[in-house]
Amino acid sequence: MFWIGKNQTEVISKQLADDSPQGREQTAFLTTVISEFEESEFRKYMDVAWRYYKNDNDILDKKRQVIGRDAENNAVLMESKVLTNNKLCHNFMKKLTRQKIGYMLGKPFTMSANKEDDFRAEEMFSLVKEYFGKDFFKLIKNVGRDSIVKGIGWIHVYYNEEGKLKFMRCAPEEVIPLWADSDHTELDAVIRKYTVERYHQGRKTFLKFVDYYTKEGVYHYTYNDNGSLVVDEEKGMLSPNFSVKSVGQDGKEQEIGVSWAKIPFIPFKYDPDEQSLLVRIKSLIDDYDKKTSGIADNVDDFPNSITVVKNYDGASKEEFVHNKNQYRTIFVQGDGDARAMETPLNIEEVDKHLQRLREDIYEFGQGVNTADKDIRDTSGVALRFLYADLDMDCIDWGSECEWSLMLLIWFIQQDLIARGKGDFTDVYYSILFNTDVIINETETIQNCFTSAGIISGRTIADNHPWVMNADKEMKDLLDEQGDVLDLESEYGQKTANTAEGQTVEKV
Repeated sequence: MFWIGKNQTEVISKQLADDSPQGREQTAFLTTVISEFEESEFRKYMDVAWRYYKNDNDILDKKRQVIGRDAENNAVLMESKVLTNNKLCHNFMKKLTRQKIGYMLGKPFTMSANKEDDFRAEEMFSLVKEYFGKDFFKLIKNVGRDSIVKGIGWIHVYYNEEGKLKFMRCAPEEVIPLWADSDHTELDAVIRKYTVERYHQGRKTFLKFVDYYTKEGVYHYTYNDNGSLVVDEEKGMLSPNFSVKSVGQDGKEQEIGVSWAKIPFIPFKYDPDEQSLLVRIKSLIDDYDKKTSGIADNVDDFPNSITVVKNYDGASKEEFVHNKNQYRTIFVQGDGDARAMETPLNIEEVDKHLQRLREDIYEFGQGVNTADKDIRDTSGVALRFLYADLDMDCIDWGSECEWSLMLLIWFIQQDLIARGKGDFTDVYYSILFNTDVIINETETIQNCFTSAGIISGRTIADNHPWVMNADKEMKDLLDEQGDVLDLESEYGQKTANTAEGQTVEKV
């Protein structure tokens, strides 16, 4: 931790005041960085990816166009208000995202010591688990969604008013990281720009704030009426991450500002390049939406009954195309009659193309196509093969998450030190994500049965599909065995292992 005395805080604040050269330089720096981030392709793509996650695909901008005439009687393409315009969105983005979250984060992660004889690790695990309640695992899932959809998610570590260490999700579009290295493994500072909704005199207002997190503390800014960045007068120029009370040499209690040696923001990346899942599959989703919407348009417009009208003269090429597209009617010269001309649609070829698109989406999105009929009654080996791509993607994502969680646990370790619970910063440990794959239940139970006597009962219970909590199951099993022994003692019964198909007999 980095300690800031009250006097030092005041000095820094005075040096960086808005009217000082240092203050103006920092304000200009923050304004430039924020502007560059908001105009970056990385930031803009967050909005695109979020739209697709919310099933707001580009197909919703689709227009049906026909050849028409402008004011100068020139042939131009114009939007048709007559033709059907279906806009079919397929929410592959949400399905794949939820698959990955459910697969890797559906169950709480576990921690294990790298050394069997490191007894301090178990002590640390028991203390750390106190910080990981239901709210935390819900938080992790939401941050995981951010990382998959937007390329990166963020957790902010802070102390609440009661002095408890807390974790808060920050929207990726609010956080501007300033990295200390090209690999983006260490933060030098973080700028958080966010909006707060408030009511003033019965009217809703939106106030914009900027917090600049450094190793010295947090600099607070807001925007004035002119849209310029200025010091937040309510919070002050600089504040520490948190404060502690101490008794000085004069016996008086004083408050000392404390800042961590690290920036209290934890990045959760989907991959090392911080790319959204959508980058891999957007073009495929767009083509799928386009093709299915086009088929729906053709069905609604009755393409199989285009009327051919003979003995009509004077139509230009543009008018010909316009009449065909707009009214599904063709005018030609000849003997006067009207008949229907069939325009068959090759449904089989379209279905093959859509099936191929769907397979590509799940292949390159590295997910499981649950619509595949062959997935039913699949053996365990086949299921593992089916989940291979999803498992591979989650292994890579899991390594990123493990690194992030270790950064977060570092802050927990600092809190334990501050509370006098011990220093565990030298403990070596690993984090394991308990993936939740669909299994062939009957096959798995049979494997558990045949493994009895070869591996421990604890391992069998841990892998049995009906067991939710292996520790509780083993305890219940021991309790049942104890009840049976009591019956033997009281009634002289002879019991046998019913799991091996034997029965209980009276002597």
